[in-house]
Amino acid sequence: MKKNIFSPSKAGRAFLSKKVLPIFLAVGLLSTSAFASDENKSHAATSLKKNFSTAENIKWKVTDNYTKASFSWNGQQMEVFYNEKGETIAISRIIGKETLPIKAQQTIQKKYAEYTIAEAIEYNSEENGVTYYVTVTKDNKKEVLNISFDGDVSVY
Repeated sequence: MKKNIFSPSKAGRAFLSKKVLPIFLAVGLLSTSAFASDENKSHAATSLKKNFSTAENIKWKVTDNYTKASFSWNGQQMEVFYNEKGETIAISRIIGKETLPIKAQQTIQKKYAEYTIAEAIEYNSEENGVTYYVTVTKDNKKEVLNISFDGDVSVY
């Protein structure tokens, strides 16, 4: 009887199933994932170009849950978060403390008088609307405050 050289032995099949097959599967999954990431980024890039045509210094981050574009536009530092279809999930931008709601400014001035405002961000999501995040610092202590559109302040 002639031996079939294309049919691996029992040991060869075990090697293929335990060592080689997982590698092929991993490569296949990575390729599919990379393709999906590229496609998501492409949809997001199309949306960004449509809505922020003069955006500069664009940096991309693609995750399983969203694609984020960080960029400058009209002198503002911004981030836009997109879903896999390139639809906007949220937009954030760095703002000055004077842009915060008056009630929030008063609360911060009263409760955090000895702190310095390090950063203020306006975050506008399709789901929750406008929220503000303010980072305040004092010595080596840092607090992030969550501020509602109405100006209510809580520690994040």
